[in-house]
Amino acid sequence: MSTPTLRIMRVERRKTVGAPEELIFEDGVNVLVGRPNTGKTRWLQTLDFLLGDSGANPFESDIDEHLAIKYGGASAIMRVADDTLHVERKWDELGAKSKVFVNGVPMGSQDFQRLLLEKLNIPLLHFPKGSPYSGQTWPELSFRMLLRHIFRQQRFWTDIADKQPEGEQHACLLQFLGLAESVFSDEYGELIRLKTEAAKLQARREQYEATLQELAGDVLADADFKGAITIARVVEAQKRLEDSANELRIRRTEILESIRTNSLPASGRVRSQELGEKRASLVIGMEELSKRAAGVTERIAEMKAYQETLNGELERLSRVSDAGELLADLRVTHCPACDQSVTNKASRPHSCFLCSQELPDGPAIQELGAARLKFESERLNGELAEAQQLLSLLHRDSKRIEVQLVDSKETLKMVDNELAPLRAAVSALVSEQISATDMELGELNERQRQLGRLKGAVELGLKLGSEITEIEKRIRPLDETVSAMIRATDFDDASKVLADGMNEYLHAIDRLKPGTWPHNDVSLDISANSFRFKVGSKKWQAALGGTDSLYFLMAYHYGLLTLSAQAQCHYPGLVILDMPAEFAGELIEDKENFIVQPFIELLEREEFAQAQMIITGASFAGLEGAARRHLTELHISN
Repeated sequence: MSTPTLRIMRVERRKTVGAPEELIFEDGVNVLVGRPNTGKTRWLQTLDFLLGDSGANPFESDIDEHLAIKYGGASAIMRVADDTLHVERKWDELGAKSKVFVNGVPMGSQDFQRLLLEKLNIPLLHFPKGSPYSGQTWPELSFRMLLRHIFRQQRFWTDIADKQPEGEQHACLLQFLGLAESVFSDEYGELIRLKTEAAKLQARREQYEATLQELAGDVLADADFKGAITIARVVEAQKRLEDSANELRIRRTEILESIRTNSLPASGRVRSQELGEKRASLVIGMEELSKRAAGVTERIAEMKAYQETLNGELERLSRVSDAGELLADLRVTHCPACDQSVTNKASRPHSCFLCSQELPDGPAIQELGAARLKFESERLNGELAEAQQLLSLLHRDSKRIEVQLVDSKETLKMVDNELAPLRAAVSALVSEQISATDMELGELNERQRQLGRLKGAVELGLKLGSEITEIEKRIRPLDETVSAMIRATDFDDASKVLADGMNEYLHAIDRLKPGTWPHNDVSLDISANSFRFKVGSKKWQAALGGTDSLYFLMAYHYGLLTLSAQAQCHYPGLVILDMPAEFAGELIEDKENFIVQPFIELLEREEFAQAQMIITGASFAGLEGAARRHLTELHISN
């Protein structure tokens, strides 16, 4: 074989009670035969589960759960390339249902699939599911996706891979034909990512430009403001608005001064000015007093916390002193080594009566401890006295500030009372000019805010444009690289290899049973983006009826199997087919042999020596060249 193959050597089902059941398979064609309800499909369900299914057990879709209870696990011996793998599933063990045990090592279903791909030299790729520009994460082209084309279940005989999305089917075909690495390259993935990002930025820029034009129509309504909206023009408009606002503020001040001059006599104006200055001074002084009051309050809180800390330290020292007095009279009365009583009598002067060592010349330990406690107590009491003095000073300062604040408030109230009639005289004469000027100022301020937002939008548009330009610079060389890779990929030659294999099968069954295939040859059109099988000039589903569609699908599996001999392809040399109950509308012993005979002849060739086929059927009586596994036990639900 030119490519590594996957072969099933043995499948075993472990019963919860009783001896295990097993099936042995060989290289070449294996036919699994038996009457209906003899368990052919159940055996293939078990094999499918062992090949990386992520479910809990192979029978979880059954309404009747008796099989999931009858069997507690399953295993298989597989030859993957040059390695032998013992694959086991244990759905009756807690925590092991989702695990695949490979040569005793547990792993997840996805890891097992990646292991198979690695050993089969099938590259691990990601592909776009649907439009590559949809923004969705590209899924992994997994072994289970490929298995849909290798292993056909009994209920799936209407498409090359029933219920598999067309984009996924396309990716699997490219993988089998050895084209997927060129089509779904890292460069292509990066190119799609950059193009998607550029498209999103372009859409944002177009949206901002539309918003910009709408906003500019209201803000830049001046007759002399024409042309493209740029940062320079917005800045120019902002300067013009600021100049207009300054002129209005000057005019407003002049109007107020004129009103004040005309509404009050000279003496009243002087008094009004004096009171205004005094009021301003009072307000500033009150603000400073408030800040000082807050600072003093904070300092008082800190000193109180400090006092509590000192009191706590003194209380702990008092407890230590009390404990020392209680323990001072304790004496050693027994030897700590032998527990015999001892007398307090030294063997020689100035020595310890217990250990006989010389006594130190310094004061006794208990005297040193008492001195230390006294020193700490005096220190803490001194600090506590200082803290109390500081706290008294702070309270006096707080009282003084409070009195000053009250005095300032009273004075401010008197100034406001004296200013009230003077203000009333001026307010009565405020003209419509002031109101009009204030309205114009308000409008100018609003336009200035809008211009600020407009400037931000223009800057964002420029930033988006720069980002798009930068991405497009990166896109151009990638686009050329990907285009060159696609041009170098021979889709026609690869599709012809598969189509030739399919036509070889169809010609063979027509030779074995003349008239079986009255149609034109099959062809395959495949590109980097799509594929289509045709019979003559029509799509195969439209050209073929029920039975002929089944022949077509058998030819598809035959064609895939021929790819195993092609070094550039990635097909693992295995096909597993669970046939419909009545393949050709007949269920008579050797009537179905002709559909298998071409596979037998193919796998007898030297280049397919390590390929394998497993197929179910009713009888295949008289079929030579295939290993037969005959199931006889009926399984009838009660």
